[in-house]
Amino acid sequence: MATSSAYAQARTSEPEDKDYELDTVVVTASKTGAQELQSVPLAVQAFSGEDLKVRNINTIDDLISTVPGAYEGQRQSVASRSYNLRGAGGSNANGDSPIGYYLDDVPFIVTNFGIAPPVRFLDMERVEVLRGPQGTLYGQGSSGGVFIFHTKDPNLTDMEWSAELEASQTKDAVGDNFGAAAAVSVPLIKDKLAIRISGGTSENPGWADEYFGAYDGTPDATGVNGSKNDDVRIVALAKPTDNITLRAQYWHFQPRQDFLGNMASVEPAYYANTAGQPSYGNGDFKLLSFTANVDFDNFSITSATSDLTGNFGIYVPLAPQGYFSSQFYPEMFAQEVRANSTGAGPLHWLIGASYQDGEGPQANTLERPGVLINADNNTITKNHAVFGEVSYDLFDGKLVPLVGLRQYHDKRTFEDATSSLATEKDVTTWRVNLSYLPTDDLTMFVTASTGFRAGIVQSQIQVESLQLAGVPAQVGLEP
Repeated sequence: MATSSAYAQARTSEPEDKDYELDTVVVTASKTGAQELQSVPLAVQAFSGEDLKVRNINTIDDLISTVPGAYEGQRQSVASRSYNLRGAGGSNANGDSPIGYYLDDVPFIVTNFGIAPPVRFLDMERVEVLRGPQGTLYGQGSSGGVFIFHTKDPNLTDMEWSAELEASQTKDAVGDNFGAAAAVSVPLIKDKLAIRISGGTSENPGWADEYFGAYDGTPDATGVNGSKNDDVRIVALAKPTDNITLRAQYWHFQPRQDFLGNMASVEPAYYANTAGQPSYGNGDFKLLSFTANVDFDNFSITSATSDLTGNFGIYVPLAPQGYFSSQFYPEMFAQEVRANSTGAGPLHWLIGASYQDGEGPQANTLERPGVLINADNNTITKNHAVFGEVSYDLFDGKLVPLVGLRQYHDKRTFEDATSSLATEKDVTTWRVNLSYLPTDDLTMFVTASTGFRAGIVQSQIQVESLQLAGVPAQVGLEP
C-alpha cells in the first residue's frame, strides 16, 4: 500500500485553567528519541495518560472513537478484535494484521491472525497513533498505521503509588460495572535501580438475556454477555551509568467473555441459544521484553527484545448437538537493533535491523451428529529486515527533506494434517518527506510512503477449491 499526503500542524491555545498544554506533548514515533509532537512530520495523534483518564478511554475500543479514520473491523470476542485505520485493516482477521501494534518498544504480533492486543490502559504514560503506511520504520503490518502504547517507567528517585476505583451502570445490565487498579513504584538503589508494579481488574455484567428455546418472556439465563479483564505488569528500570538505560518488563493480561453469538432481538435484548449450552471467548497473554539504550556523544544505540506467548479462542455450541471450537496458541520472538544520530548538526540518520521468529498454531474443530471435522493448522514465520532513514536541515532547519528505505525478507510455512507448504518473499518499502517549519508554532509537510502486510500461505485444499470455482489462486499470497 502506498500513500501521499500533505499536512499543516499548528499549536493551538488552551484555556488557562488547563493543567497541560499541547506544546508539552512529546512522542517517540520516529524512533529517534523524544520529540515535541509539533515538530514530527508524521500524521500522529498523541494521548497523554491524563488525557486518557479525563476522556474515560480505557481500551483500544474506546480510543478509536477519537481517532479520525479509525473503526473496529471485526469482533470475535473481547480477546480477539481487529481495527482499521484509513481503510486498512479489514473485517477479516485471517492473515497478519495490516495495522501495527507496539507495547512500548516491542511489537504485538499474532502470526496469521491479525488481532489487536486486548490490553487496558492501566498506568499508561502515553498512546501514539500513526495514520497511514509506516513500512520504513515499522515494517510488515503497518500499511494502515501503527498504535504505540507507552507504559510508565519506574521512578528512580522517589517512591510513588496510585490507586483508583470506578463504577458505572449499563442500562438493563444485571449489575454495576466495576473496575479497580493500583500501581506502586519503589527505588531499590536511588538513581540507579527501581521497580514498578501495576495491575487491576474490571468486570462488566451482561445486559442481554438468553433463551434455550423460543422466546416466552422467561429467560433461561440473564446477563449472559458479560466480560472480565485482569492484568498485571512488572517493570524494572536500571541506569548503571549516565549513558546506559536498561528496562525489563513482564506483562500478563487475561480478557474473558461469557457468551458469543448474534442477537436475536435488541428490544428486548436476548440471544437465542437453541443448543442450550454455555459458550465463551477467552484469552491469556504473557509478554516479556527487554530494552537497552546506550548514548554516545553524537549517536545512540537501542536494542529491543521480546517474547510473546498466549492462547485465545472461542467455543460455540451448535443445535441440536455439537459445537465449534477455534483455539489459537501464538508465539513470537522479536529482536530489533538500531542506531540514530543525536548530534546538533544538520544531518540526521537512523539505521537498524530486525528479526522475528514466530508461529500461530490453530486448533479448529467442528462436531455435529455423525460429523467431526478437524482443521488444525500452523503458520511459521522467520523474517528479517534492514532499514534506515536520513534527513538534512536546510536554511537553518526551516526546510527538511527526508528519505527512508526498508528491505524485508520472509520465509513462511503453512502446515496442516495433509501438507507442509513453504514460500519466501522479499519486499522493499520506502518513504519520502519534505517538511517546512516557517516558525516554531507551525509545521507543514508533504509525504509519500508505502507499507505492506505479510503474505498469507494457503493450504492446497483452499487453492484447489478456488481454482475449481474459476478463481486464480496460489499457495503463497503476495504481501
